[in-house]
Amino acid sequence: MRAVLKTEPAPGFDLVNDYRERDLERGCVRIEVGAVSVCGTDRETYEYGPAVRDLGLRLPVVTGHECAGTVIEVASDVSTLRVGDRVAVETHVACLDCFQCARGNAHNCLRMDLLGLTMDGAFAERVVLPASTCFRLPDELTLETAALLEPAGSAMHAVQRSGLNLDGAHVLVSGAGPVGLAALQIARAKGAEVLVVEPNPHRAAMAVELGGSLVTPDEHLVERVWGRTGAAQGVDLVLECSGALPALAAGFDVVRREGTIVSVGLTNRSLELNATRQLISRGLTLRGSFGRRIWDSWTELAGLVASGSVDLSRLVSHRMELEDVETAIGMLSGEACKVVLYPQGVPAELRDSAASVNAL
Repeated sequence: MRAVLKTEPAPGFDLVNDYRERDLERGCVRIEVGAVSVCGTDRETYEYGPAVRDLGLRLPVVTGHECAGTVIEVASDVSTLRVGDRVAVETHVACLDCFQCARGNAHNCLRMDLLGLTMDGAFAERVVLPASTCFRLPDELTLETAALLEPAGSAMHAVQRSGLNLDGAHVLVSGAGPVGLAALQIARAKGAEVLVVEPNPHRAAMAVELGGSLVTPDEHLVERVWGRTGAAQGVDLVLECSGALPALAAGFDVVRREGTIVSVGLTNRSLELNATRQLISRGLTLRGSFGRRIWDSWTELAGLVASGSVDLSRLVSHRMELEDVETAIGMLSGEACKVVLYPQGVPAELRDSAASVNAL
């Protein structure tokens, strides 16, 4: 089986053609990977960066995690899925037995495995996974769109964790990468006016196309946000999706009193905070958001996508073959948004669109 492996504690991936597939264990299914998208965590894995080391990267491992595909084999004790089912995959693989799992917080399992980091992932032709990680797809979703439910689900979870009714609210999204662009669409679908901070001109243009209003991240940021929010003197909700520490710090300046900040983007740097002046006396709520709530985030997001309220296909900038993975990794630092790999080959009906998208 063709697969992309991380084998050494150094930069690089290995593409192999004869990787031995896992046996089908109890509770598991075998999935033919139809589409798998490339994200910043994959770039960190490629570079052997500190973020993935902090997440417990185990070597060797098949990389990749944002995937969708078709069930081709089912263990004898699995009754929830059948051969032929189309599924997307929750990449936080929970034990379903610990303190957090027992309380409905499987997304923050105490014994969590992470697809493509601590267990074999989806940069491969096939992958074996617990059936409990599989989300059966509605007919309206293509496999390509379904592969984006994982990153977009992080945005959905962040919105849910805010606990706010966004109808008529002002939301600031910091960072117009794929998660930020999904957050923009979700917030707008819920009735919010969305301001976006994004220094990259290409991503900023995408945010505008999706209905966001740009605010420039300079010394006049607070003044501009206050001008947009009137008497509230700040936005109701900040969704920090960039992982840039200065952007998170700026969130405390642009959120209104009694407002909420949800931190989504990963960073391993420390935040300096004057707790009394910036947090306590202003009555702010600061929340972290990790992954997707199983299955609340998936179900609500899939409904928004199926109805057309959120269009994840707008995030796809390039379609490539599995062997192009290193090229795809390199493109993430440029003007690419979501690069989708096709382990079975880019389908014929998408080749023309792939060529046109890749030329952008």
